[in-house]
Amino acid sequence: MERKQQGKRAPVIKDVAALAEVSVSTVSRYLNDSPKLSDDARARIAHAIALLGYRPSRVARGLVTSAMKSIAVLSSNTTLYGSAMTIQGVEDEARAHGYPVTIAKLDGGSTEALRASVDMVMDFNPSGVVVLNYDAAAHEALGMLPDVVAKIAIAGDRVEGVARLDQIDLCENRAGRELTEYLLGLGHATVTHVTIPGGGGGYSRTAGWEEALRAAGRPIPDVLHCTWDPKDARAIGRRLAHGDAAARGDAGAARRATAVFAGNDEIAMGIIRGLADEGVRVPEDVSVVGFDDHPLADVWSPAITTCRQDFAAAGRRAAALLIERIETAVPGQGAPDDPGVSDLSGVSGADMPPRFVELPGELVIRASAAAPRV
Repeated sequence: MERKQQGKRAPVIKDVAALAEVSVSTVSRYLNDSPKLSDDARARIAHAIALLGYRPSRVARGLVTSAMKSIAVLSSNTTLYGSAMTIQGVEDEARAHGYPVTIAKLDGGSTEALRASVDMVMDFNPSGVVVLNYDAAAHEALGMLPDVVAKIAIAGDRVEGVARLDQIDLCENRAGRELTEYLLGLGHATVTHVTIPGGGGGYSRTAGWEEALRAAGRPIPDVLHCTWDPKDARAIGRRLAHGDAAARGDAGAARRATAVFAGNDEIAMGIIRGLADEGVRVPEDVSVVGFDDHPLADVWSPAITTCRQDFAAAGRRAAALLIERIETAVPGQGAPDDPGVSDLSGVSGADMPPRFVELPGELVIRASAAAPRV
């Protein structure tokens, strides 16, 4: 077998077939690990690929097998610390198994726009999908995915009502309770909560806060809603410095909150800055805790008490579970000229029961919370 001159053009599957003296469909079967090949044909094709330096197109193989060997990640926001670290974990694990990762930002402006985002991803026939179910838009997108696609959600707490769904649960309800109980344990009469946009993880933290206050028989202040922007949190901090309506006493007189649970560390940073703008000290006058353990939380002034979540580990575990489901499918006896046909009637990834994995956070005590002044 002699190497044929290809010039500057990259070799294609037809070149491999010609050099190996087999049909294109036989090369396709080889590339897709079909058992319906003789040892002689397999050896000749392997030799031709090596001589030509041929690299099979993932897109072309996806068209043959009806699914690309790839993983798609859906997220409403890819710039936030938690989302970015989760995606990094997915990519690290997927790359180790030879799966490229496509990252798609969901358009949550409307149901139609959201569906268009999901449809665009599914047009590429990914092997599986990871959904960062951290808000309402991502949760809605999760429900739009076809039942037949392998999928896993990384969420603040258990996701209900979605068929064939593997899940990574970050146990945010539990963490919200622990943070609130910690502040109550320092002697604060109640805890004011500034929530992040949610529907998924954000609301789980809020539910844990409320459950802790209710269980302790403490007043439950009105929730203060914030965007993802720390500048908006700074404005809330200024309001809290002068006694926000959420922290008014029974007689309606304005009083300053003594403890604040912020929906994430970046919001906590904004609140601390806003309080400082008005001459209010943390933690001497007001205690502030956050959530996530952002890299800046430890070097902020004061260092922020928070709940540490291992987002990268969640991403790695999600990718590993998804790949396990994808690769558990048992190839069947496809027709000789249709190597993409598989019989999934036996034990396969499609038959595996949903897996549910909890990854609890860790309370990290730093300098931003203290006992209230008498």
